[in-house]
Amino acid sequence: MSKFTIKDLWNELYGNQNEVYDYAGRLMLKSACGNPHSVYQPTIDHIRPISDGGKDTKTNIVICRYDTNEEKSDNFPHWKVDGVIYKAKRKKGDSRGYEIIKEG
Repeated sequence: MSKFTIKDLWNELYGNQNEVYDYAGRLMLKSACGNPHSVYQPTIDHIRPISDGGKDTKTNIVICRYDTNEEKSDNFPHWKVDGVIYKAKRKKGDSRGYEIIKEG
């Protein structure tokens, strides 16, 4: 659970864009925010899971589609989504922040 809301983060990151692709290349729709019945539902995912010491900060959060989030689960620092391996890399100068790098 995050102190941030998906709609607020969407507006901050993507403004008025209605369609965006997550890091795995899956389409997300702004209109699907909060709709658990939509396959295009964007969710908040902590790159380093809170259960593994991650913090609820914007630099440790990525917006991704629900199924991307489910596939990643609590895996860290490497995981596989849609057959592709990703890893979390610490952002320079940010002790709590991560970025997602495609491995293969």
